[in-house]
Amino acid sequence: MAISYTVQTGDTLFLIAQRYGTTIERIVQANNIENPDLIRVGQVLVIPVDEDDNGAGDNQDTGNDNATMRVGGLLYTITTDRRTYNQGDPVRITFTKRNISNRTIVLRYRTSQRFDLIVRRGTEQREVWRWSAGRSFAQATASVRLQPGERQVFRATWDQRNNRGQQVAPGNYTIEAVNVATGLANQSVSISIRIRQVAPTPTPTAAPCADVNILTNPGFERWPNRLSPPPGWTGSNLVRSTRSFSGNYAAEMGANASERAVLAQRVDIEPGRIYELSWQASEHVQSRIAGRFILFVEIFYYNRNGEFVGRTEPRYSQDNIPNNRYQGFSLSTGRVPAGARVAEVRFTFEPSGNNANSVLIDQVDFRCRF
Repeated sequence: MAISYTVQTGDTLFLIAQRYGTTIERIVQANNIENPDLIRVGQVLVIPVDEDDNGAGDNQDTGNDNATMRVGGLLYTITTDRRTYNQGDPVRITFTKRNISNRTIVLRYRTSQRFDLIVRRGTEQREVWRWSAGRSFAQATASVRLQPGERQVFRATWDQRNNRGQQVAPGNYTIEAVNVATGLANQSVSISIRIRQVAPTPTPTAAPCADVNILTNPGFERWPNRLSPPPGWTGSNLVRSTRSFSGNYAAEMGANASERAVLAQRVDIEPGRIYELSWQASEHVQSRIAGRFILFVEIFYYNRNGEFVGRTEPRYSQDNIPNNRYQGFSLSTGRVPAGARVAEVRFTFEPSGNNANSVLIDQVDFRCRF
């Protein structure tokens, strides 16, 4: 099923995809968009969405596991594509809310968020990942009416990284699904999975990773024109800053704090390898107005023909980045998809509201680990 949507001021493909429970890739494909960073206000997009009220089951693959819980007239079901995963494997999660009563149920929401997923570790049930962490939701109340037998289906993928973008350790985990409707946010359904460590498989042809940073100009020390992107990088709304973590310069994203900023670089990679990205980030507080932005740190994968084959995508809100001091962040890619030959490391600064602050990036490191 598909719907039409007219792009509004402040929209991005990420926010639109999040709003309708779909993905950026599906919107790009449905609209033949060449550059996902460029959409126009007033542009009409076709939004592919899953039908929530068809009768077919969503758990047809062999090895899927599920758990159910009844909450009033609703039946919650959480499904994973399997119970045991190797480190780095994507965990595909489906959460279904079905009206099993004989009356219409009205679900009321304070924002555009309709559900949440929380991953907890071991017997102590310590939170390691939350689907909504770092995401922004439209602050608009809404109601959803479910007729008897009707359902809503939500799908998400956990890449086995915690809220700081780091690969989690092997062990037992609980995935909890929550309906965030008013009065129901404290009741959830959960399922357990196990992540096991993968013993390295010796291969006669694979050479060890070279322990070197494969990015060009990673510390931005070569930057002759302060208002243009640094050599080796592409981007927009950037400025050279002397507020560096080390060396002379850092990249300041959000020279105009009310507009999107992008900092990106493409490098050659090998499929099947695991890479690690690390960087230093600081929120540059420039007024008493609170910062209102999200920093997306993404790695896009392309094949030899330049065609998109996959990506990773942690997100960091202003609450995660310290004010006027640097903090180190890192993430592991998991196994690079088959067919990938080029990786694009991309930082995207996405402001909202009356944001007045910017983000400083320094000492970006991207290297092969396994």
